[in-house]
Amino acid sequence: MFRVSIVSMGMVLISSSSALAGTVSGLYVGYGAYQTWGAGYKQSLLWDSVETVNLSNLKFSERLWDTGTGTNTVTWCAQVYQGVTPGNNYTFDVVALDIVPQTPPAPGPMGMAKAVVMQDAMARWLTADSRVIASAGSANAAAAAFNALVWEIVNDNFVSSDASTIASRMSLTAGAFRSNLGGEALGIYNTMVASLGQGGWQTTATEGWLSITAQDQIRMVPTPGALALLGAAGLVGRRRRR
Repeated sequence: MFRVSIVSMGMVLISSSSALAGTVSGLYVGYGAYQTWGAGYKQSLLWDSVETVNLSNLKFSERLWDTGTGTNTVTWCAQVYQGVTPGNNYTFDVVALDIVPQTPPAPGPMGMAKAVVMQDAMARWLTADSRVIASAGSANAAAAAFNALVWEIVNDNFVSSDASTIASRMSLTAGAFRSNLGGEALGIYNTMVASLGQGGWQTTATEGWLSITAQDQIRMVPTPGALALLGAAGLVGRRRRR
């Protein structure tokens, strides 16, 4: 069984000064809820470019980890092309969102402004255990939509340090990151984008997982109270299945 060793986590204020806050180790289990769609990334393109970008079929999904807690830990990958292999063990540095992802490969750390947008999206659309809220839509479509949102925020070149400007420039059909996301997933994605910054930029406890050899991840950091509720929900679910 793998143990999590985290010195300090759950910082609500995003700050690059919190460079390393410990490590987390675990077994990569594989995909959770997902859909397969085309995705492509061309580092040199700016947010409004409509130059052709080749797409490859990728799983837009939750990532599941066995970190020794008794239940799978859910994360969202920040990099399009670096990967992790089911059944392999990994150790990550635990960092603030603005430091994720590491380079190489491109694009490198998202920085403060993108981290503000990302944290707002996570606060609005994820539960304490990092799954998309049930009201967003069906689980697979909602997971695909949120993964597309993460990749768009991290990978596009918005040429701005203003969170509101970044949110207004997000598009899956232009810029450095592209996707042919469609159907219910696209509708959920559009709703998510439209919600960003509405009523003010929201914050929540989040963290990044950083590795030079594996795909970097982001996730919510459940508070002790939220963990207790999740545990109770799991117990109720097991009793119902009996």
